[in-house]
Amino acid sequence: MSEALTNFRFRIAGCGTALPSVALTNETLAGELGIEEGWIMARCGIEQRYQSNLEETTLSLAVEASRRALAFDPSPNPDLLLCSTFTPQYMLCPTAPAIARELDMPPIGAFDINAACSGAAIGFLTAINFLATGFSRRVLLVCSDTPTKYLKQTDRNTRILMGDGAAAMVLETSDECQSHILSWLWGSDGSGKQMFHVPGGGSALPPGSIQDSENDWTVAMDGRSLFRFAVEKGSEAIATLIEKAKLTVGDVDWVIVHQANQRIIQALIERSGIGPDRWISNIGGVGNTVAASIPLALAQGMEQGNFHTGNRVLVLGFGAGLTWAGFLMQW
Repeated sequence: MSEALTNFRFRIAGCGTALPSVALTNETLAGELGIEEGWIMARCGIEQRYQSNLEETTLSLAVEASRRALAFDPSPNPDLLLCSTFTPQYMLCPTAPAIARELDMPPIGAFDINAACSGAAIGFLTAINFLATGFSRRVLLVCSDTPTKYLKQTDRNTRILMGDGAAAMVLETSDECQSHILSWLWGSDGSGKQMFHVPGGGSALPPGSIQDSENDWTVAMDGRSLFRFAVEKGSEAIATLIEKAKLTVGDVDWVIVHQANQRIIQALIERSGIGPDRWISNIGGVGNTVAASIPLALAQGMEQGNFHTGNRVLVLGFGAGLTWAGFLMQW
């Protein structure tokens, strides 16, 4: 582990969130799918999720969240904008430059990170590396996804889980900053590339190919394999982060993991040995928002005043690709 990274000091200078205007409740969804509300809660622990309309897009939600994050301290302007998303505004075109344009920023560096549900953690570590090396002094990290636009309307297994949303953070460094990374990790396993994906639209099955069908343009998910991966890799990663930081389970004050499924979170609580009162979770009210899930939960913790100087906060993402990434930071 790089000492330069773990010794580097930074702060979160602002945090903002954005959700679509319509919440899709279990009552409504159960009626649409012809299932019981209790079945939904038992499967994923989600009470409602937000579904964007045609005017609400990955870009519009990202811009709204960014404006709210920048409002905490609007100057100086960020010199780098990172957008973590796997549902970009347009195919073959990054969304980050469009966000910068909508925010009336100068022509700063701006690019997308596609790491699916690990996007926030990988985006955070990428931002910290840019700050630590001196390439940037202030980074706007935006995590925005609209997965409900890619769901088959009759697929109960994906529709009960997924929700749209965005969250943004301003990360900066100065002599007064106190936060720092205690340990970090990331990894991937391409053998699981088809556990969660849209078959059509990419180079493997471009638009107009003769094999295409209705199912090629909506999400295909292997839920059981993803569940097993998340629990096994997630519990292993939590233990590794604590060990690398030379800490014990009792030294961790707060845990924020990707909000994939409440059953996954519960399994990680049981396997990690970290008490449930130290986990910040908002999946019940917003669903699985992919890259946005971790910063949405982080923003909730900040708004509720959970984090105090010296707190040790463990953050972990895992998801499609397969990818995983996490860090343990001291607030």
